[in-house]
This record gives sequence, structure tokens and C-alpha cells, in this order.
Amino acid sequence: MSVNVRVVKRSTEETKKKEPEVKLTEKSTKLLESIEKMDVAEKLFNLEDKIAIEMTHDAIFEEFNEDYKFLRAALEEYMEGKPTTTASLAKVARLRRNTRLCHYATAQMRKEVAERMDLVDAKLLQLQNVTSEVQHIQKEIDRCLDFSAGDEGLELIPVEEFYAEAPVTLSKPDETTGNEHEQYLVRLQYEDDQRRELLSTLNELEGRRNVLQSDIRGKEVRLQGLKPKLEDLAKVAEPVFDIVGAKFKDLKLDGEQRKLSLALPAPLAVAHIHATAYKEIHDDKMFEFRIVGSNDTVKHPKDEAETKRRRKEDESTQEKINETATKILDVHPMSLEFDIECANEIKITMTIQYLTELKVTTAKWMVHGDSKARKSVLFCADSLMSDLFENDSGDKCPNKVGSLKIEHLKLNFNSNAKSTGKPYLFIQELSGSDQQIEGVAVTEHLRKIVKAIRQRVADRCALDSIIRDLESKKTEGLEVATDVKICSFKNCEDEAFIASIPTSLRDQISGGTSSDRFSFKLEATNGDNKKLIVFLSIPSDYPRHAALFGINAPEDANSEIVNGIEERLNDESLYVDNPSSLKEQLSLLLKHFDLS
Repeated sequence: MSVNVRVVKRSTEETKKKEPEVKLTEKSTKLLESIEKMDVAEKLFNLEDKIAIEMTHDAIFEEFNEDYKFLRAALEEYMEGKPTTTASLAKVARLRRNTRLCHYATAQMRKEVAERMDLVDAKLLQLQNVTSEVQHIQKEIDRCLDFSAGDEGLELIPVEEFYAEAPVTLSKPDETTGNEHEQYLVRLQYEDDQRRELLSTLNELEGRRNVLQSDIRGKEVRLQGLKPKLEDLAKVAEPVFDIVGAKFKDLKLDGEQRKLSLALPAPLAVAHIHATAYKEIHDDKMFEFRIVGSNDTVKHPKDEAETKRRRKEDESTQEKINETATKILDVHPMSLEFDIECANEIKITMTIQYLTELKVTTAKWMVHGDSKARKSVLFCADSLMSDLFENDSGDKCPNKVGSLKIEHLKLNFNSNAKSTGKPYLFIQELSGSDQQIEGVAVTEHLRKIVKAIRQRVADRCALDSIIRDLESKKTEGLEVATDVKICSFKNCEDEAFIASIPTSLRDQISGGTSSDRFSFKLEATNGDNKKLIVFLSIPSDYPRHAALFGINAPEDANSEIVNGIEERLNDESLYVDNPSSLKEQLSLLLKHFDLS
């Protein structure tokens, strides 16, 4: 393929035109004269930097665009063969100058941006530091607001009681009555003083306790030394026992029981000695005793102290109180059991325990034998041995320090009787805790207890027989008219009984000394269809104290006669220690059925 190329000859000869002379105005001349001579390159660079700063990118772009259009037109004219002028060179020079100024201005702007960015970074870092400091201050404020002085759980006495009991020099009522803060401070001071006094009392009582324990240990040592002498004396006295006809039995303990007896705590060891002596001297074949439990489960004092030390810092005040309340009724793992056979083939098991924190011995009961008797409310283990001895209900701790602890923790023995038993005074005597028994024969305490238990069971059996006859609506043994019949005789719940009884009986019960009672309701009728409702309250120590009667008299009854009959029925002087006193009271009541 051939290409035809037409050669165009360009005229290289340009017609020289005479350039017109440029005359400067006076103003332009002065301007040129005012410009400093650029004899040093640094001056030129500084001048261009100044011009680049003063000119904006928009102005540079306008000049660049203007020069670009001019040069494009000049280039097109040149391509067409037209001659060029010196103005094109000036435009090219200005184009280069504007390009250089644009670069200078851009570099200057970048420098300014970098400086601004450095300033922004510095301000941002300063802001972060201030924010961190504010957060730290806020945390300190929160810590101050959440500060606990440890007095939140204190149960301070009421304000009225505080001003009534606290000395005026401490309470300062004139200054603190209107100032809640000062009032709280003096109340805390009073509480601190009271607790220090209690602590001093506690330390004093503990000192006395330590002295008593030392005395007890000394007596134990003396008793251990007396045992071989007593054995020798018993052997020497055997002929005398045979002559006077007294029974004597040399009681031998098996190896396991003897080993356990050496590990018993002091009070239980004393009770064990009493039981051993009673068995040897009286040869009571209906009485047996044994040691139950093992000493292996007892915590070593050092281990227990180490555990307390580790947990001390992690426990709050309330947790410590709860732990103390739980441990206050801790029972020693070893205990004594006395099996006492009583009337009607009933056997009573008395378990003697030792409370390690309160330093007292307790007793709880179990009934074995006749199934009918065990089903009766009279043979309930909780009330069977209530008030076995006068003024000994077992509801209060005989140890003064222990009593204060129980009262402070708001505990009681009634709610824990099944597990811990009750600290009866006669048990304290048996275990040697009561110092008033010194000088009494060794076996006399246990003999009185065994006799009282058997008498209590016999009295309950007699009372149970009377109750069963009444529940069966039998009137045999009662001096009543033939037309009088018993409609019902039943046991009542305590709440319903108290809500139904007359005021006279309620007053009699509240003034009584018995800690436990049995409540019954009797309904009877006669031939005239008159109905008599009577409420009976039988004390747990019956017949030492007689039953109390309350008559629910009809509206037409003579109140004076009713009161007179009640006074006669409730006159204990007529029925003291009489197992049949309940029958006599019922006979008297039913004789006056018409309340006349």
C-alpha cells in the first residue's frame, strides 16, 4: 500500500516587522525603580515565597488558564505558518513562573497544614490527659461517696432512750438536738462506751470462769487420785456390806467405754463419775448408762484458729454474727445416755450433752415402750420432763456469760430442744457446774433425778388413765348424778384454747409457775338437756400443782356462784400432790352442774 504525502513547504523567511517601542509610564518607572535588585539568589527566593503566599491558588489558576489559552492560539497560528511574537515567550516565562509559584504555595500550605495538625495533635493529647484526670477525680469522688465507716450495721438505741440514759455531759442536748451530725456522733460515742463496759464485764467473767475451770481441774485430779483409794476402801468394806445386808456391786467398765471416759469433757466426766458411783452403790438393775460418740471429730484448737484467721478479712459483720449464732449452740460430739426403766414397761432415755460455746450441759429425752402411751400427748418427749423440779424449766441459760450471748443473738432453747436439749439446773448439779452442791453425797444427785423421773412417769400414767376414761365418756370413779353425761373431752390447740377460755382462767394461767401445760375442753349434759362447757389447763408438773378450770357459763347463770365454784376448783391447797385430784375436781364440778 502506498501513501501519498504532499510536501508543504513552509516559508522560513519571516517578514520582519518593526516592533513598536514600548514607553513606560512614570508610575511604571517608579515601580521598577522601587524594586530591590536581586543580586543574591536568597532574595529572589524570599520574594517568590512572599508572592506565592500573597497570591491564591485561584489567582494563579486564572493566570495559568489565560496563558494557556494564549499559547494555544499562538501555537495554532505557528502551525498555520504565521510568525510568532515575543509575547509568546513572555507568556511561557509567566507560565513557568506560575507553575513554580503554585508549587511554592502548595508546599507552604502543606507546611501550614502540618503545623496545624501538630497543634491539633497537641490539643488532642492535652484533651485526653484532662479527660483521664477528670475520670480519676470522678473515681476519687465516688470512693468518697461510697466510703463506709462500718457503722451502717450498728443497732443504736432510739434517740429518746439515748437522751434518757446517756449522761448530760455526753449527750449535750442543747447542742445536739437540732444538729443531726453531732447527735449521731455522740450516740456512737455512747454506744462505744457501753460496749467497752460490756467487754470489761465479759473479760472479768471470763477471768472468773478460768479460775473456776482451774479449780475444777484441780478437783478432777484429786478425784482421780481418790479412785484407787475408794476401790481399796470398797474391798475392805465388803464384809460390812454383807453384815448390814446392803447391796454392793463392783462395776467394771469395758475397755472401749473406759477409753472414751478419758476423752470426756470435764462436766460430762463428772456426770459419768456420778453414774458409776450410783450404779456401784445402789445396784439399780433398771438403770444403765453409756458413753456415745467419739472425740475424733473435735477440731484442733490451732486448726480452728487458723481457719478463723483466714476467713476474718473476707467476712462482713453480718456474716460474723450469723456464724456466731450458728456456733453458739455447738454440741460436743461425745455425750452420755442414761436408760431408766419406769412403770408400765416404759423406758426413758436421758441424753446429757455439753455445749462447747456456752459451757453448759443439757438434757434431752426419748420415750420407749408402750405404744399407746407414746401416742398420748402426755408422753411427748418435749414436755414429759418439763418442770421435773420446782422452778427448773430449762428455758434459760444458767451461765451468765452464755445468757448474755443468747439474749444478744435472740436465740432460745425451746426452738432447738430436739437437737441440743435444755440446760436444766439439776443437770448442772449432776455435772458439777453448780457450786452450791458441794458437800452433798456423790450419788444423791443422780438418785433424786432417777426417783423424780420414775415418779413423773407414774404420775403421767395415772393421769393418762383418767384422760382416756374421759375421752371414752366414762364417768366411773366420778361422784356425779346418773343423768349427767360427758358429751366430749378432747385436747385443744394452744391458740384456739387461749382464744376460747374465760378471762378468769387466762389470769390463772398467766400467774402460774408451770412452763408447759396441757389444754382440754369438756362438754357435758344432764337430764334437762342443759349443757356445760369447761376448759381445763393441766400443768406439766401435775400433781405437784393441780389442774386449773375455767367455766364457760351460760348467760342466765349466777356469776357469783360460778366464781365461787371456780375458786374452789382452783384452790391448789386442797389438791397438792394428789394423783387423783383431777377426779375430785371433776366430781365437785359435775355435782354443781346447774351452777347453783
